[in-house]
Amino acid sequence: MSHVIITISRQYGSGGRKIGHLLAESLGIPCYDRSIIDQTAKISEFSPDFIEKNEQHVSNDFFFDVAMTSKIYKAQADVIREIAKQGSCVIVGRCADKVLEQDYPCLKVFLYADFDKRCRRAVAEYGKPARGIEALVKKADKGRERYFRLFHEREWKDATNYNLCLDTNLFGAERTVDMIRRAYLVMSEGGTE
Repeated sequence: MSHVIITISRQYGSGGRKIGHLLAESLGIPCYDRSIIDQTAKISEFSPDFIEKNEQHVSNDFFFDVAMTSKIYKAQADVIREIAKQGSCVIVGRCADKVLEQDYPCLKVFLYADFDKRCRRAVAEYGKPARGIEALVKKADKGRERYFRLFHEREWKDATNYNLCLDTNLFGAERTVDMIRRAYLVMSEGGTE
C-alpha cells in the first residue's frame, strides 16, 4: 500500500499534540502541527501570528471571519497536500483528514477526554491560568467545532467521521500511542491482521 497519513483531531486539553509527536517518534515518521502555520505563512499573505489567531475563528455573525478562515484553510490545505506527498506522517488538526481524504489513505483519529481533566491538563501542561480555564476550554472546542463544520459539513464529535476514537484519560498517552500505532501498522500492511 502507498504511504498512510495519520490525522489527529482532538478536543482541547486531550493531549493530542503530545500524543501526535510521541506517535510519530515511535513510528519514525514526521509529525506536523504548528509547523504548518509557519509553512502556510511562507506561501500566503498572512503572518504566522495572524494565522494562529484566526485559523479556527469562525463566527456565525461575521462574514469576514468565514471569508478569512476560508483563505487560511485553502493555504493550509496546499501545505498539507505537499506534506502528504512526501510520505507517511502524522498531522495534528487543521482538518487534514478532509483535505487528504480523496488522495491518500488516512487513519483518522479523534482524541477526547473528560472536561474537568482537560481543564486540569491545560493548566498543568499547557501553562494556562487556572482562572477562567473552563471558558477557555469551551471556547477552543467551539472554535474547532465550527471550523470542522465549515469545511466538513458534518458534526466534529461524530464518531463516524473517524476510524479510531480514544479517551486519552482512560488509556493515557503511552497506551493511546500504542493503539494508534497498531492501527497504522495494520492499515499500512493493507488490511486486517
